[in-house]
Amino acid sequence: CYDSTNVNSQAEGIFIVQKGHAKDDPDKDQVNTEYTIRQRDGMPVTFKNFPGSLNDMSEASDMITELKNLQDGLDTGVKFHIIMIADRGYVSEENITEMRNAGLGFILMLRKNMGIVDEVLDAHVSEVKMTENYDEETGRFGLSFTQKLFEDDEQDTCFHIVWDGELERKHRDDLMKCVAAAEHRLQNAEKRHTRMTKQELDNDRTYFDIHCHEEGTLIVKKRGRGAGEDKEVPSYVINSFTRNREAIDHASSKCGYMVLVSSEPMSAKEAMLAMSRRDCVEKTFRALKSSLGMDKMGVHFEPSLHTKSLIWFVASILHALIFSKTEKLRVKDRKRSTVPALVEQYEEITADRDLTTGTYQRRYKLTKMQRQDLAPCGVSLDMIDQAISSLHGNARNMPRV
Repeated sequence: CYDSTNVNSQAEGIFIVQKGHAKDDPDKDQVNTEYTIRQRDGMPVTFKNFPGSLNDMSEASDMITELKNLQDGLDTGVKFHIIMIADRGYVSEENITEMRNAGLGFILMLRKNMGIVDEVLDAHVSEVKMTENYDEETGRFGLSFTQKLFEDDEQDTCFHIVWDGELERKHRDDLMKCVAAAEHRLQNAEKRHTRMTKQELDNDRTYFDIHCHEEGTLIVKKRGRGAGEDKEVPSYVINSFTRNREAIDHASSKCGYMVLVSSEPMSAKEAMLAMSRRDCVEKTFRALKSSLGMDKMGVHFEPSLHTKSLIWFVASILHALIFSKTEKLRVKDRKRSTVPALVEQYEEITADRDLTTGTYQRRYKLTKMQRQDLAPCGVSLDMIDQAISSLHGNARNMPRV
């Protein structure tokens, strides 16, 4: 499973610290960090840092190369097959072509604004809710078929259309809010005799029939790097408008559907479950930012930034190991057996240095709770004492205080 997050930074003079698309505050500088997580056990596989200004699609290209090297066993000598699961933000013809050329499998969710989504829904939406496509376990309908994903494709791709009742309610609520907001905006524009550009009118013509006349011109300011000079364009004033009931009903009929594609044949249920378990990446990010300090960088030099990122990556591996091995503990006591609570128990195991001999000794006996928490990880009292005794050799060379 593959996803990215942003980490805020106030460091100056570091190339990859740039303004991007931060959800909390777009004005903050950030670094984009991408993780790939093994789905079956939530184990981090690899990570990569990118400049904060890059979008998801651009970053995915580099990660595809990393995964290809991993799949080919360039570092380990062990070859295996990787199926990449990612959300709609990483879907583009270039990225999918790169995945195919790299020999990577994929399960992806298509964006709604992709033309192929409307095409397959118009062709198959009437078949999805048939009885044979219902899954009792999930309460969803799913239909699978194969066809070309892009016009110039030389191979077919497996499509999966999934319908979900809760998703339908959410989609329809969002649709009606969007229509109501556009209607309010058009009412104000008509009442105030507001001049609008053709592009502004076209944005609202999706669900409205708008009658207008041309009146004067407007200066459109160019934005972004290399935008060029401002441009003068014709302006229009709205005479009247009405809801396009047919367009709204057509959009409403597609509420609740999501379109997935996979490189390999599988059922709609298999693709849907694989995509729903993609939250293992979000859980890793949540752990990193809530208890492992990844909410901010806190460094001022690029080498330090990459070193700290590596430490976080190792910490996320240890977090995943502790979480997977202590699963049975959470069945008995879910609250006390969270990873932060377990780590707190582990950190209470300490050793003191004898100033005379320079050796270290464990300070306290292990409590019953500590023994129970360490046992699933395969850590015994003997192993702890052996680790403490290994400090003796280094201690002898240390100056006495």
